[in-house]
Amino acid sequence: MGLNGRHAALAVVAWVAVFGVFVVLAGPTEFVDEATSISGPRLAVMLGLNALGSISMGLALYAVARGVGLDVSAVESIFMNTTVGLANNLTPFGQASGLPAGGLLVSRWTGDTFERALATLSMKELVGFTPAIVVFLCGGSYIALSDRAVPPALRSVVAVFTLGVAVLVVLVVLVYRHPERAQTLIERVVWALNRGLARVPRLSRVDEAELQRRVDSFLGSVRDVTSDRRTVAAGATLTTAAVVTQGALLWVTLGGVDVSIPLAVAVFIVPVSLLASALPLPGGSGGVEGAQILLVLGMAGGNEAAIIAAVTVSRGLVFWTPIVVGSLTLAGLQVRARLTAGG
Repeated sequence: MGLNGRHAALAVVAWVAVFGVFVVLAGPTEFVDEATSISGPRLAVMLGLNALGSISMGLALYAVARGVGLDVSAVESIFMNTTVGLANNLTPFGQASGLPAGGLLVSRWTGDTFERALATLSMKELVGFTPAIVVFLCGGSYIALSDRAVPPALRSVVAVFTLGVAVLVVLVVLVYRHPERAQTLIERVVWALNRGLARVPRLSRVDEAELQRRVDSFLGSVRDVTSDRRTVAAGATLTTAAVVTQGALLWVTLGGVDVSIPLAVAVFIVPVSLLASALPLPGGSGGVEGAQILLVLGMAGGNEAAIIAAVTVSRGLVFWTPIVVGSLTLAGLQVRARLTAGG
């Protein structure tokens, strides 16, 4: 259903390879000792936080889906979001290739058009930038100006990064205030890509009238969401909750191996590290974990083996939850489709 089996297998192998590299870096014995030192009650809290983050993102998808007119329930959206996460984690370029695959899954799930499904996921991702920006601005300002536990050199880097995010926010506001220019730019990019298809072997250009219809459908769905402030606010609030729970998950896991950092720092680290998911790796495997390890080491120092183990365990929970739950969901959908066809 929109996922290439070979890509999925390669993504799992890639994550296992990355996991192996981190185990070697920490030392196999040290890694096992640190990971098994996490107590049962703490592990239960970690699982609860991970589940809460998944539910929050599913409800964010529900809010946006309802805004564009997709007929789905809140529970369906939670499970549907795991299939989208499955696509992101098992495709070679993360969200760049996961969004189209996820759009196909959502389209087949809801019976609606691919363009509307893709617009729904795109808007959920766009709304998802809100918590990152809030964390970058508020958390970055706090770390740069107030948190004396962070080395001065790193506080300066955080300050520059926060200033850069503030400039980006200004640019986004300008685009929002001039939607016609943004739409024109999108259309020009799409037309240029379509012309480029004619030069790729075994591919052909999309009919211009059909392409215009799809672009109009996509942009119309986007406008439906952006014009509804309640939908945007609900989606932004829920995605913010998801980011905060991931930060809390990292913080709790680090505490389980006796690595102490402020909760605000842990929450700040998560969206910064997720920038590494733009690397051409399935679900950001290796890049996100490496960024979190370096950031924790730089901001808190401490036992390297313990930090590597904690980050790998917490990221493993986040990475594998959509793979397991999403795979079971897809299997259930396939069984239902066969039963319906047989009936």
